Amino acid sequence: MELIDQKYTEDPTYGVRRMREYIQEVLGKRISLKRERRLMRKMGLKAVYPAPKTTESTATHYINLLKEKSITRPNQVWFADITYVRVKGGFGYCVAFIDAYSRKVMSMRVSNTLSADFCVEAAREAICKYGTPEVIHTDKGKQFVGNEFTNLLKDFGIRLSVSEEGFKGNMLIERFWRTYKYECLYLWEKMDLKSVREENKGMGKVLQ
Repeated sequence: MELIDQKYTEDPTYGVRRMREYIQEVLGKRISLKRERRLMRKMGLKAVYPAPKTTESTATHYINLLKEKSITRPNQVWFADITYVRVKGGFGYCVAFIDAYSRKVMSMRVSNTLSADFCVEAAREAICKYGTPEVIHTDKGKQFVGNEFTNLLKDFGIRLSVSEEGFKGNMLIERFWRTYKYECLYLWEKMDLKSVREENKGMGKVLQ
């Protein structure tokens, strides 16, 4: 899983088959396709690629509100996403909210499960600290399009925007994850989940 995470961070276009070939080459032994698929699914990883326009990966009525939209001020649009993180003794999941204009990290939360709770908590924390954005843009993950998260947005009058399949829709936060993992997380590999949570509290920085 560590090798998968590193390679996916370098190149998120790697799907199950390409990733399996890479892992087999590095380890020098055969890995079953079924196991590779199970691990990537467990980590929440999926190859990024332009999908046919007729394909819809998740049933939702939410659409991409950012098409042809200029982002000209803070708190106009926030991006949100979840990534797999390696920690001492296992792994967890990290969610981040980033202001699309200033590139500021509004909030981050780490969890050992992929439930919607920690996404809601991170969103609420960011709103309380920095005010209400007009739009929050995410992928079509169930944590973001489910009732718990969408009800929070409705309470604050925030519109939800979702990406189509492909890399461009959430490029800013994908770039942030790459920076975060290489410049922070990979230096903290000996930390447990609690320690990573503490370090993430100081991540309110502007991306360069």
